Amino acid sequence: MKFEFNKDASRILDYLIYPRLYYFIDKDDKENEENFQSLIREDFMEYVEETMKAFIPYNDIIERYYQKDIYANIDFIQIVIKAFPPYEYKDEHLYINDLLKVNDEEFRKKFIKTLITIDDEDKNQDIDESLIDEAHAIKYINDLKIDASNKWNMLMMVQDPKKCLNEFVDLLKHIEPRFYDYYKTQADEVIIVGNKLSAKLAVNTSETLRKMSYNAVNYDFTGNDICHFYVSAIFPYTLRFIENGDCRIVWGLEMEYSFEKLHEMNEDKMIQRVKVFKALGDKTRYDTIRLIASGVSSIKDIANKLDVSSATISYHINEFLTSSIISLNRKKDKKSIYDVDYQKLEDVLTELRNDLKFPK
Repeated sequence: MKFEFNKDASRILDYLIYPRLYYFIDKDDKENEENFQSLIREDFMEYVEETMKAFIPYNDIIERYYQKDIYANIDFIQIVIKAFPPYEYKDEHLYINDLLKVNDEEFRKKFIKTLITIDDEDKNQDIDESLIDEAHAIKYINDLKIDASNKWNMLMMVQDPKKCLNEFVDLLKHIEPRFYDYYKTQADEVIIVGNKLSAKLAVNTSETLRKMSYNAVNYDFTGNDICHFYVSAIFPYTLRFIENGDCRIVWGLEMEYSFEKLHEMNEDKMIQRVKVFKALGDKTRYDTIRLIASGVSSIKDIANKLDVSSATISYHINEFLTSSIISLNRKKDKKSIYDVDYQKLEDVLTELRNDLKFPK
């Protein structure tokens, strides 16, 4: 299988999501901040903290166009990227300029269509054009399990998305000097990692990815001749599969290091047991893994059943992944699903019984 690394699209994607760094650290979640410290390099954490302070003057507009939860998958720029893909562009400013040239009605129609179909790729292909209107968009937004302020912001975007685009672009212009100052220090490493991993993954792709992730990711690439590969320096500790018909992977610059670090932590059986019990020590999280175990693998379906946001479920699933309780799997012709690692849990329970000297 051929992996095509695109350094320009990698930079463009990072440029568009750069303001999201404002939410990178949840100051109200001390436990997970400590978990971050164990996985994330100190120099990057320092940069994030400085950037969050630098973004304070723009917090109102950032909160308008990016959902607070870092795991959110529905906000202004995610919708725009899906409606107007930037992957073939060589420069972020050319992409932005082309967006600004789209007439207001066309932009609005595409924005609304993408919004109401963002969770369903098949629906995106077959949607009745008569459903692409403000009324259906408002209904969709009102059904979203997000807070009231985010709903209000989304409703304003639907009314005049082109006006919102201009305001969004103005935000990017204000903060882009800081983006470029940092990105130029990472650009060479992005290219090195992109080329190295593209070559590495091209051979025995699924097996190679499984080994690199220490069995955390089992992805069936069958049916794809080419996979488009992007490297993120702005979110270097994330791995994302873009489900849009084509094979596209966004790989964080430090993901290989992260997988190795997590594996080392999980090799310590005592630490692993504590992580597993912490991961299960929350009612919503426990209900989430129960649903996964019963065969419900869609984040949206789990969120609907538990009456919480998809972003909340994504957060909990991330905790399960880092604890090695579940793995990400994608079988041929299917969307990504999550499977419980029963053997891992069985081992943990056995070790618990030994630790506490359960009577035989």
